[in-house]
Amino acid sequence: MEERELTEIENRLEKYPAQARHDILRLTQELRRLKSPHELVASAIATSPLYDSLTGLLNGGAYGVRFAMARARATRFKKIFAVMSVDVALGGGAQGVKDEERELTIKHIAGRIEASVRATDTLARIGDENFAVILEDLTHSGHAERVKQIVLDALAEPLVVDGREVAPGISVGIEFYPSPHHGSEGTPTYN
Repeated sequence: MEERELTEIENRLEKYPAQARHDILRLTQELRRLKSPHELVASAIATSPLYDSLTGLLNGGAYGVRFAMARARATRFKKIFAVMSVDVALGGGAQGVKDEERELTIKHIAGRIEASVRATDTLARIGDENFAVILEDLTHSGHAERVKQIVLDALAEPLVVDGREVAPGISVGIEFYPSPHHGSEGTPTYN
């Protein structure tokens, strides 16, 4: 039950018999108390301008801010970070995935990516079928490549949506920031 519904009930207390008012008030207070923290977080995310309402991940605008902050930290501390892009191709039209299946598929994919990256990484849904992950505090580029493989492995597992197996096309790429400088042997070096 939503907070506004509880408030509406309380605002109509005068319409109820006197003996029921106390019980109704106690019931609304108990419902508020029992509302789980998860429901409170989900409610806050659904109305927040920073989060994608479908997946609960950061949205493109919040991702842009996090990217700018990561670039500033990398410049200041002379470190690298990587951005991993995950593009999903679900297909459209009559033979494509239906809207409800599409949304469930996107949620499943978001969950798999989220389970594959560190809690300190920034994961965002930046488009209808596009995700991005900012990987900071990298010791060397091989760490980002390992995360990419973990994500690819997680997304290679069959997705079952509404009892039907869905096999979306997945493309994962990595870009390093700032661009690596080349050392004397032609291999990238990261300060």
